[in-house]
Amino acid sequence: MAIRDDSTPRGWLRSMCLNFVLGGNCHATGGKCILGARGASVKNNALECDLQGRYDVWLLQDGKLLVTDLGFPSEEPKQCLALGVNQRLADRIAGEKSQKLGTPVLTTQHKCFQCGTRFWMSQHDGSSGAPETGKGYFCPTCIRQETEQSVSGRLGILGYWCG
Repeated sequence: MAIRDDSTPRGWLRSMCLNFVLGGNCHATGGKCILGARGASVKNNALECDLQGRYDVWLLQDGKLLVTDLGFPSEEPKQCLALGVNQRLADRIAGEKSQKLGTPVLTTQHKCFQCGTRFWMSQHDGSSGAPETGKGYFCPTCIRQETEQSVSGRLGILGYWCG
């Protein structure tokens, strides 16, 4: 849910709720805005509305759908279907579009090397105590139990970042 402005790079000016674009109804649900009249000026990153969140839904050039919490996808997307929504809404939007198009849904969800739990990168808090290298490989629970040295040892060559 963002305001589109084609004069800016990649067309996205700012994250704002589009709830009043459709005659006073919520863009996401079609019903009345949870926040009332002030909902039209609430930014998504404020997370004041339960529908706002860290997830985006993209239709990719190859026709696949992507649910991500990592921002703009590395592959050039064809269309943005949702921007800055919660996970439940992102999954619903992707699922409905997937059924309509008959295409698979991809996610940027990770699987923990230690316990096998599926997790999103946005579930990691911003604390600097956790080894940064391991945040893509260990869930928030397991990373708290690891040290930088133990993460490096367990990841081996994966622990090196080339960039």
